[in-house]
Amino acid sequence: MHIKKFRAKSMKEALVQIKAELGDEAMILSHNKVPKGLFGGSEEIEVTAGVDDEPFGAGKKPPLSDFGPIRLDAAKSGGPGLYGPPRPQPTLAAEQPQSMPPEEAPGPLPPNVRPYFPPRLTPRPSEQPFAASPGQSAQPAAPQSRFSAKRTPDEIAELKADVHELKDLVKNVLTSASPRILSASRDDAGVTTAGDMEWDAFVKRLTDAEVKPEIARKLVNSIRGGLQITDAELEDKLFDALSEQFPVSGPLKLKKDAPVVVAFVGPTGSGKTTTLAKLAAYCCMNKSKRVSIITADTYRIAAIEQIKTFADIVNVGLQIVFSPDDMQAALEACGDSDVIFVDNAGRSQRNKEHMEELRLLMDVLRPDETHLVLSATTKDSDLLDMVHRYRNIKVNRLLFTKLDETTRLGNIFNVVSDLGIPVSYFTVGQSVPDDIELAQAGKFVKRLMEGRVR
Repeated sequence: MHIKKFRAKSMKEALVQIKAELGDEAMILSHNKVPKGLFGGSEEIEVTAGVDDEPFGAGKKPPLSDFGPIRLDAAKSGGPGLYGPPRPQPTLAAEQPQSMPPEEAPGPLPPNVRPYFPPRLTPRPSEQPFAASPGQSAQPAAPQSRFSAKRTPDEIAELKADVHELKDLVKNVLTSASPRILSASRDDAGVTTAGDMEWDAFVKRLTDAEVKPEIARKLVNSIRGGLQITDAELEDKLFDALSEQFPVSGPLKLKKDAPVVVAFVGPTGSGKTTTLAKLAAYCCMNKSKRVSIITADTYRIAAIEQIKTFADIVNVGLQIVFSPDDMQAALEACGDSDVIFVDNAGRSQRNKEHMEELRLLMDVLRPDETHLVLSATTKDSDLLDMVHRYRNIKVNRLLFTKLDETTRLGNIFNVVSDLGIPVSYFTVGQSVPDDIELAQAGKFVKRLMEGRVR
């Protein structure tokens, strides 16, 4: 037998090709749909056909395909197989029963043709292929499949409407469900974690507050895990993770047998003198502490007159130093105080000469607490540069001013979480002594997440 495969856009075109090459005696052995081209696209029909080198006879039977023998001349005329009901085939003389005369022989049996059904994992009993028995006059009609290839436009529109309705229902369930069910996956270590899309929302929430993306992802990864978690539990986990990355120093640490020396340093315009005045007034009026002030800010015009006016108002002692040599005498003059606040001139962290003068002054002063005063409106890259350059004078506290002038606090969080230097106080306005508060991690994180100051 000569066998060949043909490809065409439709069965009709395939039959024309088969007839042209193999003739009317050709038989269709199998057929199936195949994608067109390397990357898919519209499907084509692939038909395997064959023609016997010898005529059917001498006891030779036509070969069977998966669906029975299909002859080309029968297919095109509505015969057995794909395009018509079974048609009787002539019975060969050698196959007729010998017990009957030829004129009394019964009609020929229909060929063993099995109807085609769409493939199923578990076929229904009523859809199992079968062949007609000799006693049957006709084959049962094939049951109609729910997934037939052809549907009316109304049926297609109804299916689309059902799909959209189902999508809306699932969306409503996911958005309103509590506790929230986070999609789960397993990493290489077998640890169950929540889906990336859920956690990306929390990363975006932090980056919207101007927290660096790498810091935000590190924090979110630290709380990942757990399949079922309520919104409140998730907020608590995120709140705790942020608070742990934001150290605070607490209030001023007073001494029993000597005054505590608190120095304020920082760049120009950061608000050192105003912050010193707020803390000094608070200690005098609210805590009834004995307070003295030492100022080394002799560069700024009217700076001495400004601090003198304040000292007279709150009734505190004031000492002025012009060089490191004057510092020791000023400290001795304030020996009976509980707290000594030391104000320094603003220094640019990039001016090496000024930074060296400040270092020499601080070496003589040897303060118990050195607060680096920074403006909350400064971008985080400049904040990092300032902190690194002021570390030579042994800064052990960060104090942020002007929180009322910004709505994004991510730059503060970036610097503090990166360097680990504790924060002492925040200022949120110009009023003395009201607009200053002790730094608290929880309160700051709440401000950070909500984008507010007060």
